[in-house]
Amino acid sequence: MYNLKSPAPLDLGKQALDFALHPSQDLLVSGLITGKVDCHRYGLEKHDLLWREKVFKKSCRGVVFNPDGSQIYSISKDKSIFCLDTETGKTVSSKEDAHEEPPCTLLCLNENMIATGDDQGVIKLWDNRKQDPVMVYSEHEDFIADMAFNADKRTLVVAGGDGYLSTWDIRKKDVVAMSDHMEDELLSVTLVKNGQKALVGSQEGILSLWTWGDWGDYKDRIVGHPNSIDSICKLDEDTVCTASGDGLIRLVGILPNEFHGIIGDHGDQMPVEHLGLTHDKKYLLSSGHDTSIRFWDVGHLFSEEDEVAEGETEKEKEEDKSGKDAAQDSDDDDDDDDDDSDEEPKKKAKGKKRKQKAKQQYQPPKKRNTAFFADL
Repeated sequence: MYNLKSPAPLDLGKQALDFALHPSQDLLVSGLITGKVDCHRYGLEKHDLLWREKVFKKSCRGVVFNPDGSQIYSISKDKSIFCLDTETGKTVSSKEDAHEEPPCTLLCLNENMIATGDDQGVIKLWDNRKQDPVMVYSEHEDFIADMAFNADKRTLVVAGGDGYLSTWDIRKKDVVAMSDHMEDELLSVTLVKNGQKALVGSQEGILSLWTWGDWGDYKDRIVGHPNSIDSICKLDEDTVCTASGDGLIRLVGILPNEFHGIIGDHGDQMPVEHLGLTHDKKYLLSSGHDTSIRFWDVGHLFSEEDEVAEGETEKEKEEDKSGKDAAQDSDDDDDDDDDDSDEEPKKKAKGKKRKQKAKQQYQPPKKRNTAFFADL
């Protein structure tokens, strides 16, 4: 399924438990099960290893760039947090025993703060100017699966393996809201519709849609994934890609809710666990239970959307000009003919832009039996 428009898979030799993409360069950093952190410059013709550092005693569970890409935060099963220099891979700062239980989720909030969540449901906020956490939240009773941050509202949205969705104002000590119990593990979360909606993936393969400020229960749901939804990557405010336990990467539209097609396939019994979009929106990257990070061409989705938008704009301009000409002609006729109609030409309303559908039409896949993998 690879073509000349997308790079070949990057084989790391060992399984990557997480990866992150630089905000402005073609750089990819990956955290390996061995405790090493790799940094590659990816390309259409080849991938170059820039550095490899043995950072942790145990597996590296999470990596993320800071907003300007100059540093990399990373977490490990050995309970430590390290900050690395992007250019050299050398340690800038570190925190040993940052959690009582191993951290499993990492999110960069801004240039100074990160959030970490551990296997027992504890969330900690860290300021890189201080050694100790500035906030500790402990409402969840099971692992923290994923987090999303609304910078305008300074609110953290957390999906928990205990089946609860929680929201936290990072300036306050107490929880803002806690959802009803979903009777399902919540594994992934992202914000769409300009922060007005939260999209949550679950172990049972349900995509639930939540309205901002109303966190008791979801307002809508999308069914069709036969297995867990382990990661959600937002392409734009109306479209996401989902990583599922059946090995497929799906393109999904939000409001209207519909499947647009299949972006990629890792193969039978090869779950997809992580997704990422490059800074130029050319490629979607994915990783799972093998040793490779794969590249999928999604640039055509954005280019086709731009062409449609430009076409609509030109058409509106022409209709607007025609309308003005018609109105002028009508005014001229009114001087000579009292029987002319006073109806003004209607300007066509601007339609909502929709993502161009993938060429391959979505077909609900047959349910596959995925192998059991022990917790890493």
